[in-house]
Amino acid sequence: MRSLLIALLSLLITSCANVKQIERGRLSSKIMQLNPNPEESVFLEEVNSYREGAAGGSASVGGGCGCN
Repeated sequence: MRSLLIALLSLLITSCANVKQIERGRLSSKIMQLNPNPEESVFLEEVNSYREGAAGGSASVGGGCGCN
């Protein structure tokens, strides 16, 4: 239990870092994004929707109440 607490605490302490203004350009580059090719993802999703015969369901939108 104690080692788990120490590991969690060390993870929380080391997870934040100050970024200098000169380094922000490199961190915001295309390769550092979660989805570096959004155009390709949209195209592949469209191809998949035609192949499967269904559209949507790949992104979570809305709260489930039926309102748009």
